[in-house]
Amino acid sequence: MMSDITPFHRSDIDRFLVSFVSTPHNRKAQMFITSDGTYGYRCFVRQVFLQDVLIPNKSIHYVEDAAETWSNQ
Repeated sequence: MMSDITPFHRSDIDRFLVSFVSTPHNRKAQMFITSDGTYGYRCFVRQVFLQDVLIPNKSIHYVEDAAETWSNQ
């Protein structure tokens, strides 16, 4: 998987789609879609922004699974 991980808020996010929250692990992942139609997710630990992960050329279902997996680690 070729992903683009950025330690800053992406400026090309069109809208947020779904959030995954793991209370025991204090993690949250918010899925988004960029203005060019690429899916990714934003990572939070203890409600503090950590990074944005962009996963080009993958379906919404693939990125959804990746975001949920990350939030449950």
